[in-house]
Formats: sequence, structure tokens, C-alpha cells
Amino acid sequence: MYETIILWLVRVIELIAVIMIVGAALLATWHLVRRLVTGPDRSPATDVRLALGQNLVLALEFMIAADILKTVLTPTLEDLAFLGGIILIRTVLTVSIAYEVRRSSKGIEA
Repeated sequence: MYETIILWLVRVIELIAVIMIVGAALLATWHLVRRLVTGPDRSPATDVRLALGQNLVLALEFMIAADILKTVLTPTLEDLAFLGGIILIRTVLTVSIAYEVRRSSKGIEA
């Protein structure tokens, strides 16, 4: 019973993360095109990249939360190691995106 509930919660959290990623990409594309058409006063990619990075970091945190819930259902050492690797990769991505967001917000161009 609790396995079904946890699997359902994992799917919902993963769906939320996917919706956030797709929505962030669409929103960033819209803002980039709009800024290019209206004639930006500075590099159009800076603000758009900053907002996209912030949204991606939040979505990755949701994915990590789903992975942590999955560990409740995977008792083997091999499955735990595999999920640990996935969490490590996603955490590295989150940290690198967060670093880029902080760097961009301070006005340092990449």
C-alpha cells in the first residue's frame, strides 16, 4: 500500500519537474525573442539566462526529491548506488547552474 503511494508521489513530483523545465524553456525563448525584436539595451541573453538558470535549479531540486523518495523502495545496494550516482550528477548540475546564476547576477559575463 505505502509503495503505491510513494510511487504515485514520485510520479507527481517528476511530472511537476518536467512541467517546470518545459515551461522555463518556453518562457526563456519567449523573452529572448521579444527582447531581440524590441531592441535590447544590453546583451539579451544575460537576463534570460539568469531566469532560466534559476528555474532549472528549482526543477532539479524537485527531481532530487523524487529520487530520494525512490530510495525508500529500492533496498538493494546496487540500486542505492545507482540512485546515489544520479543524485550526485543532478547535484553537480544544480551547483554549477547556481554558480552561473550568481555570477550572472553580479554582472560578470561568461
